[in-house]
Amino acid sequence: MDDATRLIKIMARILVVDDDINLLQMLRVMLERVGHEVETANTGERGIAAAAESQPDLAIIDVMMPELSGYDVVRKLRADPSTAHIPIMILTARSQPVDKQMALDAGANSFMSKPVMAKDLTERVAAVIEAGVNFRVHTGPLVEPRPSEEATQPVTPPEGVTSAQPAAASAAPAAAPEKPEPPPPLIPGHKPIGVDDLERPADIPPARLPVITLLSLRGGTGCTTVAVNLAALLAQVGRQVCVADFSTAGGHVQMHLHFSVKQSWGNLVPMGDIPDPRALHEIVFRHPGTQVDVFPAPPIPTPDTLSNAAAQNVLRELATRHNPVIVDSGHLDAATVGALQVTGLVVVVMDDDPPSVQTTGQTLIALNHMGIKAAHVRVVLNHTRPATAVSTPTIQKALKRPVTAELPYDPTHSLAIRRGVPLVVAKPDSAYSQAIQQMARTLSL
Repeated sequence: MDDATRLIKIMARILVVDDDINLLQMLRVMLERVGHEVETANTGERGIAAAAESQPDLAIIDVMMPELSGYDVVRKLRADPSTAHIPIMILTARSQPVDKQMALDAGANSFMSKPVMAKDLTERVAAVIEAGVNFRVHTGPLVEPRPSEEATQPVTPPEGVTSAQPAAASAAPAAAPEKPEPPPPLIPGHKPIGVDDLERPADIPPARLPVITLLSLRGGTGCTTVAVNLAALLAQVGRQVCVADFSTAGGHVQMHLHFSVKQSWGNLVPMGDIPDPRALHEIVFRHPGTQVDVFPAPPIPTPDTLSNAAAQNVLRELATRHNPVIVDSGHLDAATVGALQVTGLVVVVMDDDPPSVQTTGQTLIALNHMGIKAAHVRVVLNHTRPATAVSTPTIQKALKRPVTAELPYDPTHSLAIRRGVPLVVAKPDSAYSQAIQQMARTLSL
């Protein structure tokens, strides 16, 4: 079969389900450009209804959507005989191996990570349509049969247990100690945050999340500046990124981005270890200039902080809709320690003056004592003044480890902060912006 004949063969009706309207339009353009007919839906429920009505040749589904996740949409489509035959692709900003496995386990035929190039998308679409619903399509030509139909049939939960609750909880041995009941989910079909932690044996460490914690235990290193610029850069390339400001000294991120908030994580502190997920998502603020979501700190300095468990549960919830979540912190309080225990990558931000070098060395020792392996820690040297006090080779020798990224001094940072526009947005071609891009590549983001 020649390429022209094959191209004609794969012209198809495609349903795209994603809550990001801009992304829906971009995917529509990519697919219609090669001749496909595209229908879109911006919620999971609408996507399910559209699939049943229009019977598309392929459904492309996002994971991180409100109320009904992409995994739930896939399961519902597979459970309904009228839609079970439709090949399904998961297209998401989540890119960890566990995310791919969850997609395939739910019944998807293929998995791709955002951002995606038009050529890669259209080639994968063609491969999935050609392979059909009974096959999984991986990178390149690798195709394998899906598990037997019995293995993909949804399991009917016991009476009184919803599909969003782990069935294992109802089947626990009688001799096991009773576990506290989590509050009922306030979002239909949404599992309460913290319920996974209740099911985890105490001797098993919590799972690492798509979270990057930027930490500096010495003020003046520009840690928040780095966090905000990194987040803005990732948002520019289509990532759904959130900055969680864990500062107790006032809202540093909101000062950088020039916005005020009525709610902050301070509203969650009285809720204890398992905050209400609906209250959490009401706090998250989308910054219009950068399209970065912000989980803001209280605007007034406070002695209170989220508990260790609450911080972890907040990050688990934020990670259902964002990849990555960037935590900005300058203290080793309970919330930051909780974040570090579930963080996939820790970035210690330092300056080139002797006190910063000494503090960074002590921070690395503290992280090691906390059980955080050196493989999960990176050091970023951020020059905050024009003259260098300690050279990079000397710093690396003192720390006994390499500097992962080096960000040059830029005198226009203060102007960018006064205007509330990160430098990677205001001056994308500057040396600093280019260094942030290189840093993101080095961190494999």
